[in-house]
Amino acid sequence: MRYILSFVLIAALMAGCGDGDRNQMRRELTQSMNNELAKSAPEYYDRSVELARMNGCWTCHHVEADVIGPSWRKVSARYKDDPNARARLINEVKYGTSGAWSNITNGAVMPPNSPRVSDQDIADLVDFILSLAKGGEPPHRQGD
Repeated sequence: MRYILSFVLIAALMAGCGDGDRNQMRRELTQSMNNELAKSAPEYYDRSVELARMNGCWTCHHVEADVIGPSWRKVSARYKDDPNARARLINEVKYGTSGAWSNITNGAVMPPNSPRVSDQDIADLVDFILSLAKGGEPPHRQGD
């Protein structure tokens, strides 16, 4: 049953990604996807969440709430003191993983997202996730 759920989830994520307006959205979003370029912490937060929605990440993850996968705040807290966290998480998002969050996922796997999601988008999202444990976001938002 777990494998069927994982397969259906992966298929749904891949099917929901059209390229029409996506490239324009990506260009607009990546212009200020880090704390140095964003005009404000809320802008950084909002653009990061929009990038997550655009790439299908929001189906399984939210900032505060566990959905199918762990909340990004929990991920950030787990890896905040790991000097290799950025490289590790980029690798896991690109190529997929399983087992690290079994208590939350009930066996669902993190699907591979490369090449469907660009390397730049993956790096930007991982940077946002890791910023959560360092106070790099505004207070909790409704619907997260």
